[in-house]
Amino acid sequence: MSLSNSWARRIGAGLYKGAFPIYRQLYSAFKRYADRAERNILVERLSAGCIAVDAGANIGIYSRFLARCVGPAGSVHSFEPSPDNFARLAAGLAKFPNVHLNQLAVSDTTGESALYVSDELNVDHRAYQTEGEPRKGITIQSIRLDDYFKPGERVDLIKMDIQGFELHALRGASRVLADNPGIMILLEFWPYGLKCAGVSAEDLLGFLREKGFRYFLVTNAGLTPGPDRWEGAVEPATYFNLFAQPATSVNQNVSDR
Repeated sequence: MSLSNSWARRIGAGLYKGAFPIYRQLYSAFKRYADRAERNILVERLSAGCIAVDAGANIGIYSRFLARCVGPAGSVHSFEPSPDNFARLAAGLAKFPNVHLNQLAVSDTTGESALYVSDELNVDHRAYQTEGEPRKGITIQSIRLDDYFKPGERVDLIKMDIQGFELHALRGASRVLADNPGIMILLEFWPYGLKCAGVSAEDLLGFLREKGFRYFLVTNAGLTPGPDRWEGAVEPATYFNLFAQPATSVNQNVSDR
């Protein structure tokens, strides 16, 4: 972590705890800029009436964006297990009737589980204990998306940013993925976090291929086909966003550069 990042983390943590309205505005502006490529992809592919999942909704910045994308005829199912984040999520989305709020972690199991809380960053709570980094654990409830959605129920998008727990959550959504042949996935690809959670980048990519998905790295230039194997760095600072669709429904305009 660079010094500048350290200062940014400290300032962000202080604003979150002591001046949340300012924090929300600044974080919202940051996400609009940093995730502009991801947002453009979703605006192009989501339409009125779509059903979206926001796993790791945090304080609701993406849930609000998705709610506007799908409109009143659509719905967003937001999942956030942290009590502090969830309270702010609920307050911020109170005027969005098409958002369904769930104080739950998305996982490969349904029931009681633990959340290991970061004292520094509200965006870095984890569903696993990180070796060499002791954290306070709190009891939460988790759910498989296969248990949350009824068989055959429509889902158009699963967006998730859950600190390396993405593969666990996808394993718990195997039936949902099979039930929806046009489903899209937008997820954070963080090899270090995946390793800390007990899996690997290869495991995640292999799961997507096994389920018939074609995946792409999201860049400011658009979508670039993702690697068959991950041979890059496995360190805290290396992460990307992946966009995936079943190979049979991949937009023909996607570049194969």
